[in-house]
Amino acid sequence: MSMENLCDLLFELSSAERMNMLNCLREERLKLSHLAKRLDMTVTETSRHLQRLSDSDIVARDANGTYSLTPLGVLALQLLGGLSFVSDHRHYFNGHSVSSLPPGFTHRLGELAGSRLDEDTVKVFEHARNMLLGAEEYIWVQSYQHLLWNNPIILEKMRGGVDFRFILPRDVEAPPDYKPDPATMSRTRTLDRVEVRVALTEKEASLSFPRTDGSVDYAAFISGDPGFRAWCRDLFRHYWERANPSASAYIDGPRD
Repeated sequence: MSMENLCDLLFELSSAERMNMLNCLREERLKLSHLAKRLDMTVTETSRHLQRLSDSDIVARDANGTYSLTPLGVLALQLLGGLSFVSDHRHYFNGHSVSSLPPGFTHRLGELAGSRLDEDTVKVFEHARNMLLGAEEYIWVQSYQHLLWNNPIILEKMRGGVDFRFILPRDVEAPPDYKPDPATMSRTRTLDRVEVRVALTEKEASLSFPRTDGSVDYAAFISGDPGFRAWCRDLFRHYWERANPSASAYIDGPRD
């Protein structure tokens, strides 16, 4: 029965016309004629789809003839958000893994929908630099390696009072000709493994997942969208709370 119910629900949601209706009704309550006009559909066709959605308890009509989402309809759209995001970027997720995400974050993938995927390494690096330059309140980064080229920017920002936090893999080694600055290392914590790369400021965020074979690339989801930044901020805080101070005498790192 559970599988039958799920299949019935997915069948009703498998229509582009009905999904467009639901997205309209998510924004506001509408009468039949107004919804038909909004979607450039005939009243008869709109009525037929609404009847199917009503029979499935996804939408409801009040005494004034106005349609709105039911609580089930609202929840269904929220849960579909993550699947929609993955579907939009199916090529990327066919080669990258989210299996290392903490419990709960995979179910929130729909919150990343406001981001764009950039697979141009040069552009991703340039955006990272500009993101750091524009930071005024905080710079939080979790990376696979030391921030070699951007360290001068971070030091300047720290002198200006910007809250810097950095998470690295415990066994990462700096290049022979690079010596990490004590100021940044005092704001650094480590994890046994770092599989997700995330960087954020109060204005923007960037997110990268590892490839399915364990290797990394520099393709990144980037956005200043509040929902995307909130997801990245929650993820960073999850890791930060579980990370250990770096070996170089963590004295008074930033606190929430």
